[in-house]
Amino acid sequence: MRQQNLTREAEADRIIAMYGPDAPDAPGAPDASDSPSAATRVMEMLERQFLILHNRSQVALGLAGIVVTTTGFSGRLIAGTNTLAQMLIVAGVVLSLVAAVVVVLGVMHLRWLTHQPGELLRPWLITCIAYRDKKTTYYRAGIMLLMIGIALYVLAIAVMLLNPKSDPLPARQEWVPQPAMQSLHMDGPHGSLSDVLRLAWITTVPNSLPPRDPAGPRSTNSNGPLV
Repeated sequence: MRQQNLTREAEADRIIAMYGPDAPDAPGAPDASDSPSAATRVMEMLERQFLILHNRSQVALGLAGIVVTTTGFSGRLIAGTNTLAQMLIVAGVVLSLVAAVVVVLGVMHLRWLTHQPGELLRPWLITCIAYRDKKTTYYRAGIMLLMIGIALYVLAIAVMLLNPKSDPLPARQEWVPQPAMQSLHMDGPHGSLSDVLRLAWITTVPNSLPPRDPAGPRSTNSNGPLV
């Protein structure tokens, strides 16, 4: 049997009855009653609830950070399995980041309890409960998105493990411009050792090519230079 949730007004009355029967606006309390100790207990109780909510939000952010960090190390290897693995890992990382954004903007946003409106204890307490419920809703939405993202990420790993013979992505190769290839004078079918070393230097060291002539390439023949 599903338990029926209390309304905010009913929860406020219960809190006031539990933490101070002589608090202002408490059911059955005298109108002239003014007990600072009751308000202090209610404030401490709310602080504990918000602390639990923020601590769990930090755990969710930590899990999202682990997903992003793991992708930096093994994401390319997983994506090299096939297209399905690529789609799963991208969707998983995106949902994890969206979950982190929802938790940061919805739960970690600060608004002090003493800034909540309400002249008396009961109206102020109802406003604080509404603020807590709003944060709880954002937390649950972030956790749901994070769990879906982690599930997709695990599915991408499962696809990689189920395809152990799939070739990973080829190693990243630097593109050698055509003028650099033309500038190499290869002697014989394999070229000289100096030309091979020069080609290796061009492909591995950035900005190692000579500046290009803005007037364009020039060619020569036996009669002299041709522009």
